[in-house]
Amino acid sequence: MELRPGRAGSLVDSPDGVLLTGVPPGARVTIEASLELCGREWTCAGEYVADRDGEVDTAQAASSGGSYGGVDPFGLFWSAEVDGFYDWDVLHPMHVGLRASCDAITVETSYARAVVAEGVTEHVVAEPGAAGRLLLPGGDTPARGVVVLGGSVGGPGGPVVSALLAGHGVPALSLAYWGHPGTPEVLRDIDVEVVVRACDWLRAQVGVDDEPPSVVGLSRGGELALLAASLVPDRVGPVASLVGSGVPWGAWGEGTDVLETAWRFAGEPVVQMAEDEDDPEACIDDEEMVAAAEIAVERATGPVLLLSGEDDAMWPSARLSRIAEDRAAREGAADRVVHVAYPDAGHFCTTPPGFPLTAPEAARNGGSRVGNQAARIDSWRRLREHVGAR
Repeated sequence: MELRPGRAGSLVDSPDGVLLTGVPPGARVTIEASLELCGREWTCAGEYVADRDGEVDTAQAASSGGSYGGVDPFGLFWSAEVDGFYDWDVLHPMHVGLRASCDAITVETSYARAVVAEGVTEHVVAEPGAAGRLLLPGGDTPARGVVVLGGSVGGPGGPVVSALLAGHGVPALSLAYWGHPGTPEVLRDIDVEVVVRACDWLRAQVGVDDEPPSVVGLSRGGELALLAASLVPDRVGPVASLVGSGVPWGAWGEGTDVLETAWRFAGEPVVQMAEDEDDPEACIDDEEMVAAAEIAVERATGPVLLLSGEDDAMWPSARLSRIAEDRAAREGAADRVVHVAYPDAGHFCTTPPGFPLTAPEAARNGGSRVGNQAARIDSWRRLREHVGAR
């Protein structure tokens, strides 16, 4: 028997699975994967039946046991929960050790699934127009860039997302707009123009098309992405809000108050929800308050993608995203605003599908393991298409 990755040099988000050959046709096979990423270790397993050619391709073969069931090319990589967060800022490869057993025969192999593709270069950015991390694809063909905005964590936004998108041909800037040297310490009084300046800076870089970049916002960053697209539409391209909100909320971070201003534009506070910390969701029922705070998504010139989880335990992202979806419909922009709400999926349902899920006791996510994984596979495909990734 021979055991190897489905494709040499595959990225963490590549749906390539694992390939086992030289097996008696119809034989039952167990494949175990021992994985490590940024100091976190976990083990996944699947049980399969070899096809008539004596092969098991986990990208196509259904698992009938182990840590996952059915067909999932990522099943051997994600299907065991880890007991805490791994460091999303560190772009180390995922180390994979495989062991396949059929009757008394066992074969083993090991390899790595990269987060940063060969040819992608990373650059620290600390300039007047932008701060964070720039990931540039290899090759000589310029492409539309993307600015990635984080949420309540601070620092450069989604470096893993940027790295993977760069591996698929999209120049990506993980923008830091708070919680990073040279930026505010907390999410308070953040100028929406910080996104616009970053877009202008990115499109001026070598290897980036001179056109308005896409903007992808994660959670609270989704508000900021929608605000930038609605307030300065001619300088922002396609926008994606991942488990975000169609209305702005208040400040966040140590020493802040939810009634303090989170976002400003032209030096003035952006209208936001007046949240009650004892009952944070109550104000969503206040139709007058919601109407006053709605982000004018119909002003966006590029297409808008909203992705959310129906069982989001962090905040009701599906309900909050529907505010933007409904406004677009009322304002005649339904054809440019698409909302996909995933059933049985939580706050991390838009993370790339090749990574393990964090155990419920370690993260307030929501949804089920199966629901979240199905959402991650579909949402990552949609996001890649939205920003023009290969």
